[in-house]
Amino acid sequence: MTPLKITVAVCLTACAAVSQAQTSKNVSLVSDYIYRGLSQTDNSPAIQGGADYKNGNAYASVWFSNVEDASGSEGFPVEMDVTFGYNNKFDGFNLDTSVITYNYLNDSTQDRTEFRVATSINKEIEVALHREVKTKYWYPEIIFEKYLANRLYFDAAIGYWNADDADDDALTFRAEIARDFPEFHHVDIFAGISHITDETPFGMAGDSDDGDTLFVLGVRKRF
Repeated sequence: MTPLKITVAVCLTACAAVSQAQTSKNVSLVSDYIYRGLSQTDNSPAIQGGADYKNGNAYASVWFSNVEDASGSEGFPVEMDVTFGYNNKFDGFNLDTSVITYNYLNDSTQDRTEFRVATSINKEIEVALHREVKTKYWYPEIIFEKYLANRLYFDAAIGYWNADDADDDALTFRAEIARDFPEFHHVDIFAGISHITDETPFGMAGDSDDGDTLFVLGVRKRF
């Protein structure tokens, strides 16, 4: 193959890849940042935003949120999550694999890295398993998502905190209902509820094992 043909082939391949790429951005204001049943902002509001990139079966994202500002900590009370993944698709089956890093821009919260494996049972139900490799915990999860009539969207999840070096564990449940308003440039308004059976899932025997129920309201805009 001549150099000219090689150059043309490379350009065509690159153009095809670019044509498949999809990007989106989002920003939201929420009354509480709740993560797997636990408030990350001490039941206070949060401003959040991120960007998503998809090219074929590969995807990546970055997402930011303010978090609780621990007393005496240095840095910024900001969490930055970065995700890289690939959704392997077979005949009637998929295996979605990804790695997620939770990065905190202060010295009071330990960064975390999760490996995630998931598969879709059908268009509405996904089963996922998370493994964190620094603080060492498992988090299996079942996720349900469905678009309803009148531009409503519902999603729910059940999960289970199980840390290697803790006596405690915890079941979590969350549900959220959202509505898209095209007359307001497709702004979403949503409300959610979250419950955890033990708000100290990394605790040891003898500590408080109280459950907690949290509520959230939010406004979200996608670009």
